[in-house]
Amino acid sequence: MRLGIFGLAVGMLMTSACLQGANVKNSPVAEPTSVSAAELDKNFADDAKFYAPMAARMEGALMARPPADVSAATQDATVVVAARIGDIKAQRVIGDIQTLAISLTDVDVLSGELEPSLGQQVNVELALGDPADVGKNVNSFRAVLPKGYGIWFLRWQGDKKPVTKKGASPSEDPADSSLYALVHRQSMFTQGRNGAVNPIAEHDHDGGSLPGLQADGERFSKLSEIADKVRASKK
Repeated sequence: MRLGIFGLAVGMLMTSACLQGANVKNSPVAEPTSVSAAELDKNFADDAKFYAPMAARMEGALMARPPADVSAATQDATVVVAARIGDIKAQRVIGDIQTLAISLTDVDVLSGELEPSLGQQVNVELALGDPADVGKNVNSFRAVLPKGYGIWFLRWQGDKKPVTKKGASPSEDPADSSLYALVHRQSMFTQGRNGAVNPIAEHDHDGGSLPGLQADGERFSKLSEIADKVRASKK
């Protein structure tokens, strides 16, 4: 996917928690929970039906540099959670990029804290790509919502310090403090058949891990090992 200058800026903002969205008050509430290692490490083969198309839509996208490893991503994040996906909906269009809002449920906070003003609602905005047929695409995703847990490295979009350039005009900052965003497209992992995987970002041409957080996370054989690393890397 080839992004223009504005599209590139949007892509960088979206992986750095600077987005603005529609009303999400009716999203599922993420009741606090404590998930076991056994639950984290369950692999559901059909979950790939949800994640693979999402990763494919981002192939070739220009992205900001990822965190170096799990510890660095933990430090960059407002909060790191283990959670399931409860729902997905179209969020908005920025330039030529369609965004989605993913509502997380069964949330277990591994590091940091959820933003108090949002209560237990955890809505994460992701870039989807071309806005064409968004309703059809969202319905397709909803039909195959994953069953397994994921680990999400999130930044609250109200925290603009890491991403707002000095002297930038507030009108150019599309942040929405009711939403979270991923620290980077590589900052989400699930349990694959042979180990932890970053299912929503592209890999190299041979399917191998890209340098940075993706490579570090995918060296773990179990998702629960990433959770343990996150807990050990708390701020």
